[in-house]
Amino acid sequence: MATTKQLIVCFKPGTRRSSCLSIHKEIKAELVNEIKEIGIHVVTVPENQLSSCLSKYNSSQVVQFVEEDHLIQVEPITSTTEFSSLEEGGSSISTNDPLLEKQWGLANVNAQGAWDLARISPISAKIAILDTGVNRNHQDLRGKIIHYANFSSSPTVDDVHGHGTHVAGIAAARTNNKNGIAGMSYNSAGIMNIKVMGDTGGGTLSNVAQGIIYATNQGAHVINLSLGGTVSNETLRSAVDYAYNNGVLLVGAAGNNSSNIEHYPAAYNQVLAVAATNQSNELAPFSNYGSWVEVAAPGQDILSTFPGDSGDLMTGYRVASGTSQAAPFISGLAGLIKATNPMLTNKQIRSIIQRAATQSVSGETIQFGRIDARRAIQLARNTASSQLRRPNTPPLWLNTSLVGPLYRS
Repeated sequence: MATTKQLIVCFKPGTRRSSCLSIHKEIKAELVNEIKEIGIHVVTVPENQLSSCLSKYNSSQVVQFVEEDHLIQVEPITSTTEFSSLEEGGSSISTNDPLLEKQWGLANVNAQGAWDLARISPISAKIAILDTGVNRNHQDLRGKIIHYANFSSSPTVDDVHGHGTHVAGIAAARTNNKNGIAGMSYNSAGIMNIKVMGDTGGGTLSNVAQGIIYATNQGAHVINLSLGGTVSNETLRSAVDYAYNNGVLLVGAAGNNSSNIEHYPAAYNQVLAVAATNQSNELAPFSNYGSWVEVAAPGQDILSTFPGDSGDLMTGYRVASGTSQAAPFISGLAGLIKATNPMLTNKQIRSIIQRAATQSVSGETIQFGRIDARRAIQLARNTASSQLRRPNTPPLWLNTSLVGPLYRS
């Protein structure tokens, strides 16, 4: 059987669908998916005709761009430290979560101070975790998953890999429930489990783009992107633009290459890029950095939820390191900010997080420094609602016109 390659074809606005289908037929490409909101068709072509097909699409007057649907990968979850050996965070945080004393990151960003000031109203913010799925039966995530969808090659929306569950717990684990860990957003944010990466941690650009647009249409306030690569592409940029222009705050992991090379989607202007720090407030040795990275958050030796027997603390939780772990601290904080002041826009929440990042990071360049959650909530509370939107304008998440038809492969 001949092998195939997957291409992403973006047609110019106003192009009739019948014209698109005619072009596919002429090129002998098979349509496998559509993302109508950004004019994308995903097609397969014979691998031995890839160059010819790319040339033909590029020569069409109605094609805006065509590119290969590359694979991207999340970082593997590997435990270099047993959580039993983690030092206590030295925090005055008072919840009844038994593993809280091992969550040094929460103490480091002044989570308790933020929780004391925040408006903790259950599930008032929506954080979309675009990842390998989230384990909905975990004791620290049960009841927090308010929506789920699967755009990956996996037959299940649940997390087999572990990365997505770990990320979700950092942002929004059930807190003060006498189990496991605490989440950065306390109990103010629900999790949208948008699975875009398969069970081995890989997925296509079109999977991620579709997940971003779907989460936006379903009313996500925050999208966490603990994934990516060093190559920029137009499809992902278009999806990011769509979400940003429709009021979503996008948070991206800066990458684990120990360099200032831009990592996408975090490096797009519409995404808040996050580096990782260690317990000494130094840039973690693996973390990317540079003028394109906006803020930093704890990312080394971070304890969080993990698939397994969640009744057993030895298997239901794991320590991991990466900018993938730093990003959900910011996403969780953004959810807490949104719950505290629901009228804030994505741009204003981003500005608040930037302004609150007053803690300097020892090491390479980070634009604004390490986050201070308490200061962020103070800024959110002090922002006058009259500055936020025009009178009689409904907030974006009530705009049902954003929800459009969806196509899946």
